[in-house]
Amino acid sequence: MIYITGDMHNDFRRISNKNLKKNNIPLSEEDYLIVCGDFGLCWARDRTFEWGCNWFAQTKFTTLWVQGNHENYDMIAEYPLEEWHGGKVRHIVRDKVILLERGQIFNIEGKSFFTFGGASSHDMQGGLLDRNDPDFDFCLKYARNNWLPYRIIGESWWAQELPSEDEMQEGLNNLKAVDYKVDYVITHCCASNLQRLIKPNYKNDVLTDYFQQLEERLDYKHWFFGHYHEDATDEENRHTVVYKRILPIEEVD
Repeated sequence: MIYITGDMHNDFRRISNKNLKKNNIPLSEEDYLIVCGDFGLCWARDRTFEWGCNWFAQTKFTTLWVQGNHENYDMIAEYPLEEWHGGKVRHIVRDKVILLERGQIFNIEGKSFFTFGGASSHDMQGGLLDRNDPDFDFCLKYARNNWLPYRIIGESWWAQELPSEDEMQEGLNNLKAVDYKVDYVITHCCASNLQRLIKPNYKNDVLTDYFQQLEERLDYKHWFFGHYHEDATDEENRHTVVYKRILPIEEVD
C-alpha cells in the first residue's frame, strides 16, 4: 500500500512504531510512504544524520520523497542518479530512503506518479545572508535581536530550491511521452492560483507558474503537496495539501 504525508523537517516521531501503532497505521515491508517535501534528513553530515540513516535502515517500509525548500541540495547532489521504477532517483539509504527526482514518472504498484520537488523559501524576513558579505555579522545580529527568521547561503538556503530550465523541460518531455496523463502528482508547493487561495501573501514564482501550466494540460486523478503546513482537500477532491496526516492513497481515489 502507498501512504502520503507532509513536511517532517528531520523530526520523524510521526512515523515511529509507537505513533504508527497509536494511529492504527500498519506500515509493513510491502508499503511505501511518500513525503511531499521538507523531509529534512539531508541537512548536515552530523550525528543526527547518522542516527537518522541507521533508524531508517531498520524500518519495515520504504520512504520516498521529493525535495522541499528545507533541504541541503549540495548534500543531496553527492548521491548518484540511478534508475528506479521508470524514473531517476537518489538512494539516500539503500532501498529504504529514496529521493524521487524532479520531472520524473514512476510506476509503483500499478499506479503512475509524476514527481517534482522544490519551492520558494518564504521565511526570510531577516534576510538572505552571505558570510562573504562584510556586513554579515551586523545583519545576523539584527535579525536575531529582532526575532526575524533568516537564511544563510550554503548553510540553510540553496538556490536549487527552485528548478532549472532543464529540469522543467525534462518534466514536460516525460509527460508528453505519456500524453500528459498520470494517476498522481507529488510536489512540495502547488500551482499559482491554488497557492493564492491557501497563502495569499506568498508570491508566485517560476515553479508555481510551471505547475499552473501543468494544471491546464495534465490529466490526473489527484495532486498531493506539502509546504503550507495544513491538512486539507479541496471540494473537487482533486488536490490535497498534507502536513501531519498519513493518508492511504486509496482514501482519496
